[in-house]
Amino acid sequence: MYNSGTGYKKIKTEIGNLMREYGFAPYKTATYYRVTAGDILQFINFQKGERSLNEQMTINIVIQGLFAPGCSFEILQPGGRIGRLLDSDKDVWWHCDTELMTAQSIRDIGKVVAEILVPFFDRMATADGLYMSFSEPASRFLWAIASSFVQKGYVCLKAGQYKKGISIFEENRPSQVAKFKTIKKLTEEARFEEIDSILLDNIRYHREKLKI
Repeated sequence: MYNSGTGYKKIKTEIGNLMREYGFAPYKTATYYRVTAGDILQFINFQKGERSLNEQMTINIVIQGLFAPGCSFEILQPGGRIGRLLDSDKDVWWHCDTELMTAQSIRDIGKVVAEILVPFFDRMATADGLYMSFSEPASRFLWAIASSFVQKGYVCLKAGQYKKGISIFEENRPSQVAKFKTIKKLTEEARFEEIDSILLDNIRYHREKLKI
């Protein structure tokens, strides 16, 4: 018997195949990711609804800099539900409970992926692009969760905006920032190449740890 679980798997398969066309690869069973030339990890995570949303599913979108500490497929930030990207005041969910509704959802999601999601990811493929997103209304949802300030500050460092990065750390909780005192001292002494070396070490670490 066809049910929402069947439809959910069908959507993951079909949309997953579409993501592959844009250079994304699968990670476990519900995630597709790619790493840009700018060392940005971009991924989507499929989510099946529960309780009153049991017959529906949605997608989480995430963008992380490999140069920042704490990169993980288990942390869905900076990012948010895809509805935030679609300029919606609420979550956007798609039905997967019947064959007909699943087919329609696949068409609708495919259109969103091709026309909105992938172009958005393309704009956010570098630290410079992410830095510009700080002031763009359509992209602010990426940074809505308070703890994303660590990634935000490291984006500034990678984009060469060292003093801005330090400012972001200090405005929040610098005690949560790995090597904050060292990076602040290096910034004050204009030893930017040494900061870049720290970022490169983070990139190498995450590539090895995540096997990407």
